[in-house]
Amino acid sequence: MKLLAINGSPRKNMNTGRLLDHLVKGAASAGAEAELIHLRDLNYKGCISCFHCKDPKGKHYGRCAIRDELTPVLQKAHEADALALGSPFYFSIETSYMRACMERLWFQYYLYSTLKPPLSPRKKATALVYTMNVREADIPAFGKDRVINIAKGVMEHLFAPCEVFLCTDTKQFRDYSRYEVDYFDVPAKLKRHEEVFPVDLERAAELGKRLAG
Repeated sequence: MKLLAINGSPRKNMNTGRLLDHLVKGAASAGAEAELIHLRDLNYKGCISCFHCKDPKGKHYGRCAIRDELTPVLQKAHEADALALGSPFYFSIETSYMRACMERLWFQYYLYSTLKPPLSPRKKATALVYTMNVREADIPAFGKDRVINIAKGVMEHLFAPCEVFLCTDTKQFRDYSRYEVDYFDVPAKLKRHEEVFPVDLERAAELGKRLAG
């Protein structure tokens, strides 16, 4: 089976990237052919509302018509048996990298119809991996629960039940002394990162195994 993980963080080796790396390794340990793609490496744009994917007589029906560096990623997502999308939250929403990818991935399959199912190719195991610097208890106060629920709902409409993985109250900087961060309790942040993030990495690896299974 094939698993594809897509990283929407501009930082490859920080929280989101490391979690997805462990997810991929967990899937590989369970026998999957697993790959991690970093969107920051690609030159692409979001949906341009050309609607070619909605034309049943056109050659792009059910598939995004834009041709750029995201096109092969969408093809890999189309063919994958399991799909994980990961992103930090910036201003209470996914990064612009991930939003543009989601637009292109989702809209190509979505139909304005109550009579026909979406055009997504098959049922596949899915997951959303979110990182954020707020505590889990504060997610509703920032409106992030609504964003998460919308994304989860779309993934389940198009594919299959979607597991949401949350990594909260994260460490943002390798060296907090370089920045103005009096908003945060830095010692508490560092202590939590040291104690909790390794557990989150293990949870991500277990998620990868479940997706591969």
